[in-house]
Amino acid sequence: MTIFYSTEMTKVLTVPPVPLSPVAHHGKLRIAKVTYKQIAEGTAGDFVHLCKLPAGRVRLIGRMSSLYHNLTVGSATLDIGWMGYVGLDGVAVVADPNGLDAGINVEAAGTILVGTVAAVLAVGGNKLFESREGVIIVLTMVGVPAANDTIDGFIAYVLD
Repeated sequence: MTIFYSTEMTKVLTVPPVPLSPVAHHGKLRIAKVTYKQIAEGTAGDFVHLCKLPAGRVRLIGRMSSLYHNLTVGSATLDIGWMGYVGLDGVAVVADPNGLDAGINVEAAGTILVGTVAAVLAVGGNKLFESREGVIIVLTMVGVPAANDTIDGFIAYVLD
């Protein structure tokens, strides 16, 4: 029987071991609570700033991040992504308001698992952010939100 090793396991088994960043190995899971209630009818394209991830190397764990919604507008969709930020290298990173989720159907109340776009799914359903001052995770109402629509949940992440 042949034994194969992941890239990370190979680094751990090397003598001497190659250190891995906590966002890749033995990091601490953190959460950001998200609670939002639409006060009055909004407009299509409204942004909801859900949370701000801390500065540094932060890995958002999509499959552990979920949001319950009871949006009451028919034919509504929403996007989840991030606002622009400054990377650790000092270079501006452009906003991508649908970088985590795009066109999520929210016609009926339910739960959204964050991180369903192909680029995020291709790396295990997570997204690594490297920022100087943190990253704002944003939800975009593609439809018109009604008064008393709510969003409630958690964004899970690991940081250095």
